[in-house]
Amino acid sequence: MPKKVFKTISDDIDAGLHDDRLYDKALHPWRAKLRRIMLPLIRMETPYIAAFQNKVRTPMLDVYFLWTANLGTHTFFMIFLPLLFWFGYPQLGRSLVAVMAFGVFWSGFIKDFMCLPRPLSPPVHRLTMSSSVALEYGFPSTHSTNSISVALFLMAWIQENVSLDDPFRLPGLITLSVYAVSVVFGRIYCGMHSITDILGGAALAYVLYWFHWTFRAQFEEIVTGDSYWIWLSIPLLFLMVGIQRFVIDLNISPDPIERCPCFEDSVCFLGVLIGLLPASWVTAHSSYSQAAFGIVSGSRTATGSSVILISIVKVVIGVAILFIWRMACKTVCYFILPPIYRAFNLPHRKFEIGARTYKNLRHASIHPVPSVLDLRGLTSSVRASDHVGVQSGIDLHEKRVYEARHRFQNNLDEKVSNTPSTPTLVATALQEKNATDDYDPSSLLIVEDSPLRYDVDIVTKLIVYAGIGALAVHAIPILFEVTGMGLDAGRQ
Repeated sequence: MPKKVFKTISDDIDAGLHDDRLYDKALHPWRAKLRRIMLPLIRMETPYIAAFQNKVRTPMLDVYFLWTANLGTHTFFMIFLPLLFWFGYPQLGRSLVAVMAFGVFWSGFIKDFMCLPRPLSPPVHRLTMSSSVALEYGFPSTHSTNSISVALFLMAWIQENVSLDDPFRLPGLITLSVYAVSVVFGRIYCGMHSITDILGGAALAYVLYWFHWTFRAQFEEIVTGDSYWIWLSIPLLFLMVGIQRFVIDLNISPDPIERCPCFEDSVCFLGVLIGLLPASWVTAHSSYSQAAFGIVSGSRTATGSSVILISIVKVVIGVAILFIWRMACKTVCYFILPPIYRAFNLPHRKFEIGARTYKNLRHASIHPVPSVLDLRGLTSSVRASDHVGVQSGIDLHEKRVYEARHRFQNNLDEKVSNTPSTPTLVATALQEKNATDDYDPSSLLIVEDSPLRYDVDIVTKLIVYAGIGALAVHAIPILFEVTGMGLDAGRQ
């Protein structure tokens, strides 16, 4: 986990950490109204989730749900999705990338828009291998959106493309059902989401699945057909990034109150689409279109060690190319972008370090593994993954409200026992008033989740992941074909 730095702040900074009324000041009125409607539901579920954990948690279930949670993360999908393009299922791969990209974008957009917290810890225990997921808002659950939308799409694909007498049809459907249920139920078991978060993610997942499955033929025609409409996707996707990033003056932008990494996740997947869609069109109209896009049955039905060996080599080489591209591209962007930001005085989000405050990023740490692939967390033990306590500024505010209400409830119980005639409605009103009026010292603290991001990081991610999308669907499949590792390799 990133280290937490507590510091005192003045009352006019990060107001959302002080009091719910200050969220109302910082947010647009109708945005704040939606938050006030949803917030009691989230807070009401917290003690029930804690009690549920106390009753059902076991060491074996802890391990199971910790690991299955990774099947709904960027780690899993960023490794799994390129394989579809490298082994002959590009159409399915494009559809899943689109569903995933818009799922991550819209779930992150709604999270930043609503600013709703996760279940409070304590009393809830949070089981997670990721060092950043606890820094995000809770509603809706991105894990639920990803897993349910992908499971529904793959189920529909199996029912359409796999015959009833195929021995893999039923096991495939059962596996997808177990996968979705494990990821979704695991979010509650691990204390990372409330039922409200799950329902919101499931509703969003169904909308995304239905829309793309209904219009999948039109989508494929635009991406690989003879028209040039696909090139409009690039400015449209950039516009989506810009809307979420720069439309601040209208006061309806989902700029979060606390530092939330949802926007970075959205940029990563939209960047993949920016590279993937035009690259798919180029490949479909190249001399390698048959090799790169056609499904060759012989490569799937061939036997022998050569097929297995070639498949392993393809995965190793393909993933290595993507990692090398990331490191090289990020290094170049860190050298070129800061002077451009300074020259044009480009804006940045409130939790980013502006280019005018640093000289260069030549000595900035560049890890070979992308930040969305938190592989170090995969080696951690269950004990190291069990987090209790404040992990972000969001948690700090919720802790203050929870303790204020708990103190008042204890005082109220004593008063009610002495004065039995106290009306229930009056007591409830007093409790709500006390929860918002009672300040404690923690209201003057903000949790800083180090390290801060540079202003050029967002554009850098956009360029890096656009390159990853283009490499995965165009350059790498062509490389495999040229070197004899294409879809026909290993046929007997």
